[in-house]
Amino acid sequence: SWAMQAHRILAGLLGLLVLGIMVLAMRSRRDRFLSLTLVGLAALLAWLSVYSEGLLNPTAVMGNLVGGFAMLGLLGWMTFRNARPHANASRRVRRWVAVALVLLCIQIGLGGLTSANFAATACMSLPDCHGSWLPGSNLGEAFDLTRSQEPGPADTRTEATVRADIHKVHRLVAVATLVVSLFAGSLAIAGQLGTTAIVVVALAVLEFCVGAAAILTDMPLGIAVVHNVLAAILLLGLLRLFALCRNRQALL
Repeated sequence: SWAMQAHRILAGLLGLLVLGIMVLAMRSRRDRFLSLTLVGLAALLAWLSVYSEGLLNPTAVMGNLVGGFAMLGLLGWMTFRNARPHANASRRVRRWVAVALVLLCIQIGLGGLTSANFAATACMSLPDCHGSWLPGSNLGEAFDLTRSQEPGPADTRTEATVRADIHKVHRLVAVATLVVSLFAGSLAIAGQLGTTAIVVVALAVLEFCVGAAAILTDMPLGIAVVHNVLAAILLLGLLRLFALCRNRQALL
């Protein structure tokens, strides 16, 4: 399809840009480790693209999504890491921003797991999941990435339960990510860290609302894409905020 062809072309261009970044980093002797990591991730994604062609493999699907977000995060950190730390930044703000970053990364991984297992439509009610709030005893099976998944309405009861458990975990971590991001952003706003803190708070709220809207509207493709885009921008926003509030002597 045209989407797959466009994806391959953009992936090739991205690979060339990453190689260019690595060459420049080696010549300038700056960010060499980060640039090599970028090349490694690009190679991994290329391998997964070949390996997963025509297959419905959760490992390959998650690897593509998480690898793409990891590349974005590395590029963002290479851009933001040299920002001058804000004079009003405190260790408390820095710690909470770091916690928000960790939760967001976990949530992105869970989003990949949800997509890989076709679990996005497993719970189509809010705020509960068809009368249930917490995942059940099949949670361990939900994290099994060795089995191939097939989309379609003919799920067995066990398979439907597993997908619902994945969706519930994704929802619970979404709430935790929202709360911590709002708290970290509020602390940053109180510390007068500027527009970045306000943008992080707004993005966290908008991302949560788009996720809820996706469920209420039967998961249309457009909203699902916006959900991913907002997660990417929120990741960049938190990285920028962390760069602004990090210790001047930090070695990150």
